[in-house]
Amino acid sequence: MQKSGRTSQVKSGLRLAGLTLVFLGIAGLFLAGMSYAFFPASHSRALGLLFLIISVPAMVVTMNRWAKVLAGLLALAVLNGVISISTGHLLANPNQPMSRQDALYITVFFAVAATLASTLKGRKLNLVDRIAVLGFVSSLALLMEYEGTHFGPGAPLGRTDFTLMGICLCCLLIDWRYGRLQRRCGHNLRGHHVEGQAGRAGSADIDF
Repeated sequence: MQKSGRTSQVKSGLRLAGLTLVFLGIAGLFLAGMSYAFFPASHSRALGLLFLIISVPAMVVTMNRWAKVLAGLLALAVLNGVISISTGHLLANPNQPMSRQDALYITVFFAVAATLASTLKGRKLNLVDRIAVLGFVSSLALLMEYEGTHFGPGAPLGRTDFTLMGICLCCLLIDWRYGRLQRRCGHNLRGHHVEGQAGRAGSADIDF
């Protein structure tokens, strides 16, 4: 029994490691696709579109799995931002200064995004969820590639950065609002169903 349990744990661990590598590969392909397709400096735009054609359907199909850890990844970005606020430079590059005001903006952005994304955990994603999450990650990828291509790490935030951050949050905010309306409608339907059953039971008692 113990040997069987250990074998099961090993298989589970290997499966998790394999899935993690697959997800990282899909994410890398998606980021490369966004970079090549929208910011083709010395790269082929057609190659970027090919990467997106491959990665986007894979992301949509596997979204129920990786969307559950999205809030955790965004929370790590919040921690990175807090450290940047306190130190005045990028966490990954201590020699690269960063405005504390911009670090504060980025930290607040990721904190709000992580809070909204946390509502995705514990439920199966529907079509609206998938569209909203895909819109969020696409806008976030554009933000990262735009900042890295045009200004480089630590550059001051501009109008385009704030516009893309606003689009990111709007995607998650719309999905959060839609989820609340859906849950409220489901609750009301269940309430009417219970009341209807109680009414029918009462009528049966009277007839009896």
